[in-house]
Amino acid sequence: MITKKIEYFRYDKLETGILIENKPYLLTVGDKNALREVRTSEDHKALSRKLRDTLTYKKGVIESQKLSVIKEISDSLKSFFIDSVDITEDINHLEVFLNPSELALIPFELLLDENDTPRFISKRNGGQLLTRNDRNAKDLNKNIPETPRVLFAYVTPPYNKTDVLFKEVPYKFHKTAIKSALKNRGGEERLKVLENPTFDQFKSTILQAAAEKDQYTHIHLLAHGLLRLDKDHPSEFEYGVAFNTEKVDPKNYKSTSAEEIKSIFEGLSSKDLPYLVNYMICDGANFTNGALPDRNPLQVTFNLGVPIVIGSQFPLSMEGSTMVTKSLYKRLFRGDDIRQILLDIRTDLYNKKPHKDSHDWISLLSYMNLSSAYEYELLNHKTKCQLAILNNIRDSANKETIFENNNDFKRVKYQIRESIKVLNKEVTEIQEKKVKEKEFLEYAGLLGSAYKRLTEVELKEGNILDSDTSNNQLEYLNEAKEWYKKAAEKNRSHHWSIVQYLSLKTVLEGHLNEDDLDFWYAARGAAKNEITPNATWPYGTLIELYVLNPNTVTDSHRDEILEFALELTKNAKKLGKKEHVNSTYLQIERYSNWWNNSNFRIPENILANEQDFIKKILSFLVY
Repeated sequence: MITKKIEYFRYDKLETGILIENKPYLLTVGDKNALREVRTSEDHKALSRKLRDTLTYKKGVIESQKLSVIKEISDSLKSFFIDSVDITEDINHLEVFLNPSELALIPFELLLDENDTPRFISKRNGGQLLTRNDRNAKDLNKNIPETPRVLFAYVTPPYNKTDVLFKEVPYKFHKTAIKSALKNRGGEERLKVLENPTFDQFKSTILQAAAEKDQYTHIHLLAHGLLRLDKDHPSEFEYGVAFNTEKVDPKNYKSTSAEEIKSIFEGLSSKDLPYLVNYMICDGANFTNGALPDRNPLQVTFNLGVPIVIGSQFPLSMEGSTMVTKSLYKRLFRGDDIRQILLDIRTDLYNKKPHKDSHDWISLLSYMNLSSAYEYELLNHKTKCQLAILNNIRDSANKETIFENNNDFKRVKYQIRESIKVLNKEVTEIQEKKVKEKEFLEYAGLLGSAYKRLTEVELKEGNILDSDTSNNQLEYLNEAKEWYKKAAEKNRSHHWSIVQYLSLKTVLEGHLNEDDLDFWYAARGAAKNEITPNATWPYGTLIELYVLNPNTVTDSHRDEILEFALELTKNAKKLGKKEHVNSTYLQIERYSNWWNNSNFRIPENILANEQDFIKKILSFLVY
């Protein structure tokens, strides 16, 4: 995505202020744009009342009324924001720095375009995402976590403790969505669920995990928002989080303040802060009290250095919260761009209307401060996510119990095809960019692996359901071969891609030509150059290279292969990398339990065709 910064300033102290009609501010667009003056069209009281009376799910407020007020507010805000004609078509992310604290009250997310449709959703000619930022926030340049660890806390406080009859939060849907998203990223062991915790229990769970060096990367809080009033200080009202309480004292029950929420993240070091916090709470980002800018859970969390904080600035329907949760984690944990995810979620909230009088598309609000290298980091992260997904599917495919009927196979093949779709999109964008060669090699290799995984599922389907899937197997293996070859042609030191190409060329066509042998020698040289005292992967490459070449069938070559297997296993045990042995084992095993049938053409003059020797190699590859 291409980002354009929009920034507001004013003279005097930025941390506190009240929205006043016709008050002047300085607005700048982009890094080199000159400052210009803009003025507010409404004061705090008038705008707050309109928003509070309209953006609600209380009975008596129908959609037509909402639309009328939304248009009225949008029209009044347009002169305070930038016009869409001022933004070039290639810009698809507007990052708004709301440095004067009172501007957080303004619902920029509500703005409409010239057709009276939301400005910040996807459209045929593209779309623009709007996120918020603040110069007062700590900029920790935090990286995307490689492996997610999620805390999901949900709360519906009982009536006898609060004197408020709360509707039960839709925790089952949220829990199912998060578990499903983690399925290929570590499973349920990466998820901690807190049921109806008190605030102290919620806080201690987060701090204890950090103390045990097992900190949460993502925190998802599903609860009710509740206005918090102080009789002794009536001006210090705010919307708090309705946690459970150990006391049975409903007359004195108070929701948890932003100051208490702040204490959680103040108690964490910068490395222990989560990467994302998602407050699925009505009014969790409500800024009704502009005189107290720190009385807002989202802002205090963001300002302490959490790079992505999501919430709701107005009431959020339960159906809407479920839609947000399902889409957010499903795509986040497969490596998608958080900016595109949020743009698509707002679009769905508007188009699909999870609630009949829905304004959830306005309620959704995100504060975001991504690392300076986010684009490059995202490419690497997506590679790791897709590899984790494909490996999990491969490992599942080795457990016959998960396949009971044709629908099971359809489900797994759909997952793999989704990965192929994602990888194809990424590789198309970078294949001609020299500076992205490393990423291209990774993606091309992953596409080869994806097609190979798809072939393995076809094999399993044929065996279990007694159906002929040989044509599909050959088609997908040929696709895999071509992607491995593209990587091999791009960089001849990328020995892993080369050996995968040579392996498939051998079993599909029955021989290697002179050009292929050039690849063979290049891969052998590259693998040997990577051998270090703790090396593992180069030995896996060398084992397979030697079983594919008719010139490496002597007794001394056999001894070398077995020595490679011993070194790989020894070093993998030293490093605690069982998967390095298993990966090579599975690859060599294919010559014995798959590619040795009549659909394939392994030449007789290579070691890959000697079943006894293949089994001997496998006996050495035991972790």
